Amino acid sequence: MKKVYKIFLENLNIFLSLFIILIGGIFGGYMIASILLVLTFILKKKNITEFLLVMTLITFILADNFKGPLSFFQNLRFVIVMVNLIYLLKHNLLKNNYGNYMIPFAILSLIISIFFSPLGIQSYLRAIAFWLIPLIIFRLISISYKNNAQRTSELLVLIFTSYIGFNLVFYFFPILDLFLVGRFKGLAGNPNALGLIMMFMYGLLQLIQKRNETSLSDLLFLMLKISCLVLIILTGSRNALISVLTFAIFYKFLFNKRLFIISLLGLVFFYFMISSINFQQLILSLGLSDLLRLDSFGDASGRTEVWVVAWAEIKNSFWFGGGLLYDDYYIKEYVANYFGSTFPRQWAGIWNSYLSLLLDVGLVGTLVYLIFWIKIFKKSKFLNISLAFIVMCFLSGITESWMAASMNPFTPMMFMFWAIQSQPLVKQTNIIKI
Repeated sequence: MKKVYKIFLENLNIFLSLFIILIGGIFGGYMIASILLVLTFILKKKNITEFLLVMTLITFILADNFKGPLSFFQNLRFVIVMVNLIYLLKHNLLKNNYGNYMIPFAILSLIISIFFSPLGIQSYLRAIAFWLIPLIIFRLISISYKNNAQRTSELLVLIFTSYIGFNLVFYFFPILDLFLVGRFKGLAGNPNALGLIMMFMYGLLQLIQKRNETSLSDLLFLMLKISCLVLIILTGSRNALISVLTFAIFYKFLFNKRLFIISLLGLVFFYFMISSINFQQLILSLGLSDLLRLDSFGDASGRTEVWVVAWAEIKNSFWFGGGLLYDDYYIKEYVANYFGSTFPRQWAGIWNSYLSLLLDVGLVGTLVYLIFWIKIFKKSKFLNISLAFIVMCFLSGITESWMAASMNPFTPMMFMFWAIQSQPLVKQTNIIKI
């Protein structure tokens, strides 16, 4: 932890600026936070890229808070995007930027929204954001890693450590009400959001450790990854837990050349073993039925009811959908017509990335969305971790609609993984692991 403290002192000016903006936002709202952000950007003389990287990451991570003292981050997202654009336009924002791989999807979704969306400019802006957000994330990471790969990696780990640490502190010392129906939501807007944030942090920590460009010890990375798992369990997010465990298994075994055959044989054995196990009884015997919400496991907490309704609507505009944001628009209209003002929680969204994409941009748009994944995967420096990350992301999309939005906390973290993954490896010399 001495090394973490040292990194904090080395970046003290960044964290002091962040703290001032945070306090201003909590007590003065997003307008005060925005003014402080802009003033800091104008007056700051050094480490501007790193400051914007930290502010961008923190803003999006905390932007899932729709109410409470941190809700100002919802609006601050748009300000940080504009500040980034002003700054990065001076640093060849468009040139050799892998964020341009999202252009086909952004253009197609914009055209679909113009012709079919009932929401007008809101859907147009989301289409444009699907291009701007990766442009910003990829360029910020590119400049920061080019300036100093070790410093950037350690700064990101420090951010993750801080976020994980504050969540754990608030769990064991509940000075704030950070629970929702008995599930821990921490500094996120809801338990599932915190679970997904921890899932992506786990993947990012694994990638940074794999690149071996920091002076941080493997023990610290292990402690942080275990903490991510602990927080996921505390949230009760089965989706995040299954996805991150799948990532860990795929990364460790399935794509290790020496263990590949053994892993395949082990999977076959595991398949026949679990086919004879009564999981419901096993979970009950372990006393985990409440934590894993066993009573709602079969219907994914009521999500399957929503999926049936969503699929029926998809068939009405199968090829091109109804424009971005149509998934949210449609489910609200459906709820208003059939439930009124009081409705079960599962009807608050579509809860499936693939159904949301099909509703928004149809089959054609969904296939074009895959172009980004295919192209960026080809830039991977580590095949095993990239494949494991894709499996984790696609698995988590089954019960969450995060892929259909660009400015939630999760999509920017996905872009960040690929941005770091695509950076040239830098051999760091004279690094002492602590």
